[in-house]
Amino acid sequence: MRNIVLRRNAPFVYAFLSLINADLDQAETLDQKKVLDCAAGGPVPPLVLFHQHGFQTWGIDISGEQLQEAEAFCDQHGINMNLSAGDMRQMSFEDETFDYVYEHYSMCHLTKKDTALAIGEMYRVLKKGGLCFLGVISMDTWPKTLLGEEKEPGEIWGEEHGELTSHSLFTDEESDQLVSAWEIVGKEKIVRYLRGLAEETSLEDWMDIYPEVQNDYSRAAWKTEYGKRANKFKYAHTYYFLRKPA
Repeated sequence: MRNIVLRRNAPFVYAFLSLINADLDQAETLDQKKVLDCAAGGPVPPLVLFHQHGFQTWGIDISGEQLQEAEAFCDQHGINMNLSAGDMRQMSFEDETFDYVYEHYSMCHLTKKDTALAIGEMYRVLKKGGLCFLGVISMDTWPKTLLGEEKEPGEIWGEEHGELTSHSLFTDEESDQLVSAWEIVGKEKIVRYLRGLAEETSLEDWMDIYPEVQNDYSRAAWKTEYGKRANKFKYAHTYYFLRKPA
């Protein structure tokens, strides 16, 4: 099978693989290492990167449609990555089954309570000393109305791909608390400015966003900020590279 290049928003999956390689003892190899992808579906599943490097791979996904796409990819390339239906909030695997576990742009669709459950499950199925990669949407993302309606603090619901979908946003303190049981090997917040979307925003729509900033601007002052909007629209994600304490 030819080498597969993951989509452009997956550099941290490559970074996780690099961390794994750097963490190996000199005598260790990857072919006996077990890795789990939580939400492994999609037309180009990131798990294939680990399969190509010799890992024993497993992947779960709660979406039947996403799982079918990943299985079609496996059939096309003649590989088996042990994909199955599953919920990261309640996994069927035994304790300490995997050497590595990760999720990529999937946990962000869980409520805050369910995010904590999923991270707890990832901790449970990971071996002591094992490595984990995960990420959450940062509260620095703005405006929140981009994602929909905030029904609970930090929990926003909106339509995505024709379905009502949740997004959970976390402050730095909240996200650190989520992983307080782990050793933090690395942490990075990535901010992507949505300048194209900002430029398409009319003055009328700009003023509709005002309730989000009314504690910092008068309406008149906010109107004058319209010309600076390209530097304000942003999506922020906080990524963690974690180790389960031995």
